[in-house]
Amino acid sequence: MRASFLFLFIFSSLSLFSQIDNDDGWKLVKQQKGINVYVKPIPQTPVNAIKATKIVNCSLASAVALLLDVDCHTEWMYQCKKAKVVKKVNDSTWYYYAQSDTPWPVLDRDYVSKIELKRNSKNSVSIVGHGIPDYLPEVKDVVRLPYSFSEWRFTSLEPNKIYAELFLSVDVGGSVPPWLLNLFATRGPYQTMLNFSIRVHDKKYKNAAF
Repeated sequence: MRASFLFLFIFSSLSLFSQIDNDDGWKLVKQQKGINVYVKPIPQTPVNAIKATKIVNCSLASAVALLLDVDCHTEWMYQCKKAKVVKKVNDSTWYYYAQSDTPWPVLDRDYVSKIELKRNSKNSVSIVGHGIPDYLPEVKDVVRLPYSFSEWRFTSLEPNKIYAELFLSVDVGGSVPPWLLNLFATRGPYQTMLNFSIRVHDKKYKNAAF
């Protein structure tokens, strides 16, 4: 049973990745301060997949260092209320828990992901998260996302300039009004990318090595 579940998890994750990674079908919905936000329908969830992009003046190492600084995620990721590493497998794989502060009267959301740090090439790095909703017990009065996928992809353009991409796909679970889904589809990814582009210049990430 466990082997079958693992096979299905890997198969569905690879299928989803191929759909999101494909450049076809993305629709531009917001363009501001050098940030482009796109949406794309996928069959896994009624909520569109989302992509946010921006050219950021920082090194590849600084970008990775900021993402790995989990204790600070609540300070710059949109509506992130809690964030922690649940289990570290090694330097490139860990299990991550986060909770989002959702506007009243909708219940807060949380998710658990297996995160993998991957070097795509000499000049490109991805930090990919696959949701594993049953990894931890559910929290009272908080809705666990039944499905989630995320990827931060950084590509070095020059020694201190990168192309940053954020891919998101989730099933928010429960009953959610359309206005909240619209916030998720535009404001959330935009604000997270904007905050990232500012926070990455913090002096503690300046001399990071990777």
